[in-house]
Amino acid sequence: MATKPLKIGIVSANWSLKVHGAAWRRIPGVEVVAICTSRQETARAAAAAHGLRKAYWDHREMFADPELDIVDVGTRPSIRVPIVRDALLAGKHVYSAIPFATSLAEADELHRLQRERDVIGVVDAQFRWVPAAQQMKAMIDAGFIGNPLGFNVELFLPLVSNEGRTYAFSAFSPSVDPYYWLAEAGTGAGGWRNFATHALLTLSHLLGPVEEITGMIATGVPLWQLPDGTNLKPENEDLGSATVRLTNGAIGSLQTGWCVPDTEGWRIEIWGDRGRLLLTDPTFGNGVSQKLYAGDTRLMPRGQRACAEVPIEARFFSPFAERQTGDAPQPFAAMDWMFASMADAVRGCGAASPSFEEAAAAHRVVEALFVGAAERRSVRVADMI
Repeated sequence: MATKPLKIGIVSANWSLKVHGAAWRRIPGVEVVAICTSRQETARAAAAAHGLRKAYWDHREMFADPELDIVDVGTRPSIRVPIVRDALLAGKHVYSAIPFATSLAEADELHRLQRERDVIGVVDAQFRWVPAAQQMKAMIDAGFIGNPLGFNVELFLPLVSNEGRTYAFSAFSPSVDPYYWLAEAGTGAGGWRNFATHALLTLSHLLGPVEEITGMIATGVPLWQLPDGTNLKPENEDLGSATVRLTNGAIGSLQTGWCVPDTEGWRIEIWGDRGRLLLTDPTFGNGVSQKLYAGDTRLMPRGQRACAEVPIEARFFSPFAERQTGDAPQPFAAMDWMFASMADAVRGCGAASPSFEEAAAAHRVVEALFVGAAERRSVRVADMI
């Protein structure tokens, strides 16, 4: 008997519709049918542009639609949290953007509601699903690095200059509408908040939870001169730098930010008492330039290293066997994996990942650095209540 298609409604006509909408449509047995924005004219225009049957300009009306199984909620955290809350109360499965919340209380509330309503909650953190990261996870689980000892994690987007104007690429990229609100205090955004959430959800997936954190945050670039003539004075941090201890005893560094010239993008290095793994990706987890390298403890001639590129197994190229072909994954393979995983979880097959439980835990670590930076001390995550 054929499986009933899952119906998706999307809140926000920017990244969530333009990028997530295309990814959802690549998943067999899924249909994107509705869009919700804050105004009637923009909702109808977005529905027409993307071939959607339904347009809403009140999210509560969309969540009352019995046809919808999953709602994908974008927009800034300060606006998104009450929308996600309403979706959960309406009994919908929720795919939520990150940062997950603007406070610990909000993060815990969303996780509690998701459990109480017995629905699936997934957050928009695709890095663990990058094929090279899946290969890395498989090698760690198979014992390649041995006992985990240390790590270095960087997740950056660039500071760019064009025609005499310098700005954070995160706020103004060619594929989506400008994100002016990234500079605004109170939105829940920031170079640490946004990207540390991504990085921590990957690190904890690979090695386990965080026990303790200390570090600093900073706003180094005082003015963003966007190409459209807008000048923004950022009120949020553009860089966070942390020293982290995991519950398994491994220690390492974590740096995230969105004002780094000519950045490599994503870099995660993990080592133990048997080997070391290094993953690099300049495309923020969405492209085909990802590379994984491995080296072990063998004695090498002076000046030489055992480090070599690791071929990514085809089984990680796509969640669908018919697409596990070629020499490398296709663009946005990580999103395909993440959305396919959520669809499976909604149908009762497997667990959702990254879950609301994991997101609430990552948010606790993110907030712990702000406490530690303000008080110039190390903070145990268990003490964040």
